[in-house]
Amino acid sequence: MNSSEAKLLRIDSESALSTMRTFKRGFFCSDLTIRYPYHECTISVLMLLVLQLLLPMLLISVVEIMRICKRFRMRLYLRNLWRSQATFSFGFIATFLTTELAKHVVGRLRPHFYQACQPRLNDGTSCSDPQNADLYVEQFYCSNRNISARQIRELHVSFPSAHSSLSFYSMCLLAFYVHSVWQGRGSIRVLRHILQFLLLMAALCVSLSRVADYWHHWSDVLAGAVLGVVYAAITAIYVGDMLRPQRPRTGVPCPTALGYSSGCHHHHLHQLMAENNNSTTSTKVHFLAAAPSATMTTTTPLDDIHNSNSNSNSNSNSDTDDDEDDDDVYKPPTSRTSTTPSPSALDLPNVV
Repeated sequence: MNSSEAKLLRIDSESALSTMRTFKRGFFCSDLTIRYPYHECTISVLMLLVLQLLLPMLLISVVEIMRICKRFRMRLYLRNLWRSQATFSFGFIATFLTTELAKHVVGRLRPHFYQACQPRLNDGTSCSDPQNADLYVEQFYCSNRNISARQIRELHVSFPSAHSSLSFYSMCLLAFYVHSVWQGRGSIRVLRHILQFLLLMAALCVSLSRVADYWHHWSDVLAGAVLGVVYAAITAIYVGDMLRPQRPRTGVPCPTALGYSSGCHHHHLHQLMAENNNSTTSTKVHFLAAAPSATMTTTTPLDDIHNSNSNSNSNSNSDTDDDEDDDDVYKPPTSRTSTTPSPSALDLPNVV
């Protein structure tokens, strides 16, 4: 290779990185983690978009139809579908942008970098020369003529794994979605947990394929998985509101399209607080009412509430009467008089 060809290759390598503002990281010639062989991707970018974007959106569309199939209304379905798809798309785009930003800022080399790039130093030597055995190389260019500028850029964006972050985001958000809309007990709950487990296993298989194909280091996949899970949790809690209790205690259950029932949640929260206050008052009334009579029958909670209301009204009336009376005059307590006439009163005319 003459000097003119080396200069052209060096210009091509630098222009490929400067196009996307990718950080050009150096490497040690003795680093074995970037000397793995090159393999084709098991999960391509097109397959990733189909598995982690189109299929989840299709699944959400079908589930929203099943949730309102008994009383189907097109306007309600479109509204719920728009909210669900917008929530999913928001988190997906946020995860993708964060991953791409980290890739271009860090600029970590892929495991098959050395074989795909075949780097050479500016002086024409390579890492196979003895004088460069322990050298840290910062200025280099790719001498492989069969690699394009886009492929050169791809060699510098290993951290974090986009396949891992997008897969874990999509599958974790679907798991949260299933947990929100699929309510039940017994075998229904077991089926829901099985589906959630399969979704997480699908994300794990996609992520591990990147390590097996030597396209990412294990730390790249781990960082992408953590990023995807974090964005899925943030989207589920703060955007979709899917992790709050959705089933009300009484009344008609609220529809939960990705957990959009915050108003119903607050309504039932106030109702529960009111029930707790009434239960405390009824307990006091029931305890005080049990003292005068030993033959009192057992009352229901609803009777206790009515008793508490009547006692509170009588107490308020007695307080008003006491305020109207003179405080300086002593009034002895009045005893209950019998309405039945005494025998002496009945015999008085006969005596007279």
